Amino acid sequence: MNRRLLFFSFFTIFSLVIIYGCSCGCGSSNQDNVVKGYIAVVGNEPFTKLAIQSDDNKTYILQCSDELHKELMQHQGSRYYIQYGDSRKEGDRTILVVEKVIPIITKNNTN
Repeated sequence: MNRRLLFFSFFTIFSLVIIYGCSCGCGSSNQDNVVKGYIAVVGNEPFTKLAIQSDDNKTYILQCSDELHKELMQHQGSRYYIQYGDSRKEGDRTILVVEKVIPIITKNNTN
């Protein structure tokens, strides 16, 4: 009887650890929330918006802090990774709420 109880306890704890480990999302990457492309400005004055032109030729409007907006405006045409937390559709455009930007530096790039 004691062995059965020990086996059942071990099996239960092991099962719970496996279930928790597979469902917690630990170690998962945010690759789904990253866009790679060129910083651009879209629209006509005075209604221009900061955007990224992705490598798959899609344009996303960027919503970010004023400080980050100013920095990215100075780097139009530069390549960046944009990590975003939330996205939403407004009309035919997708708006990304920017969490982090990472410049892509190449040998030919002087940024």
